[in-house]
Amino acid sequence: MPATPPLVVERQWLQSWFGGTPVLITQQGSGPVAVNVPLEFSFDTGKRSVKPPLAAVLDKLAESLRRQPQMTLALAAPGDSSGDEAMAAQRAAALRSYLLGRGAGSAQLRAPQPATGQAVRMRLELR
Repeated sequence: MPATPPLVVERQWLQSWFGGTPVLITQQGSGPVAVNVPLEFSFDTGKRSVKPPLAAVLDKLAESLRRQPQMTLALAAPGDSSGDEAMAAQRAAALRSYLLGRGAGSAQLRAPQPATGQAVRMRLELR
């Protein structure tokens, strides 16, 4: 029986933690794992500090990166409104800083990106 691909293992592990919550974890086949956290659980309006529900997700993603050094994580965070790119960029940078503080390797974290929409979007990929 062939080994389960590492991204599938991480998706299953993350789903075991966040099943039944508003955190959406998806994967097409054995491709990248998308993790979306609704904005209301990620940041307070006008703030760039990470709220506890998002922190719980980031803690588990940092653990995934420590366990699977061949993985990278793309980060994208929205601002409060569709045109608030400055706040979005600050929030995305806050995600990166938080993950670095939890032991994720800087080479594993892609450059944080501002995003549109109503969710913080992260994507685990193999290098």
